[in-house]
Amino acid sequence: MQKKHKNAVRVLTASALLAALSAVIGILCKNLFTFNVYYRVTFENAPVILAGILFGPGVGAAVGVCGDAVSCLMSTNPALNPVISLGAAAVGAMAGVAPYIIRNSKRAQTALAVLLAHLVGQVAVKSVGKILYFSMPWQGVFIGLGISLAVGVAEWLLLCWLRNVRGLDRLMGGKGR
Repeated sequence: MQKKHKNAVRVLTASALLAALSAVIGILCKNLFTFNVYYRVTFENAPVILAGILFGPGVGAAVGVCGDAVSCLMSTNPALNPVISLGAAAVGAMAGVAPYIIRNSKRAQTALAVLLAHLVGQVAVKSVGKILYFSMPWQGVFIGLGISLAVGVAEWLLLCWLRNVRGLDRLMGGKGR
């Protein structure tokens, strides 16, 4: 098999594993850490952010949508919300933009990826979905921002640790930026 095809298979396999991990984390957090229909503490974005960093915005967005869809369909309330799915895509896409902005420091790349992913995907886009579909009061955006800040710091620490694992970027088939 040619090297290009081997890398494509590796990226596809790693992306599928990250999407599945996001879905499993999402299901667990929906059952354990949901306060009401508007707010929950979840780390399902961490695999999506990692996919965006390693493979770029397109793959990150695809992993976000796949993880969100499986998580929604496997949860107790199997209803897909298109705006929430768009937010999941934005999480992966925004994380994938960070390595193009910051090239030299993995820690700074990861920080920017987490920040962009949470601000755009989680707080902005997903909040619009909650306002439109679940009648969340607009002030709830600030509570979501607080939750995203706390979760984002934890995800940043986890992702920095994961990216320091020897050769993880190369092993996963990413560009190793």
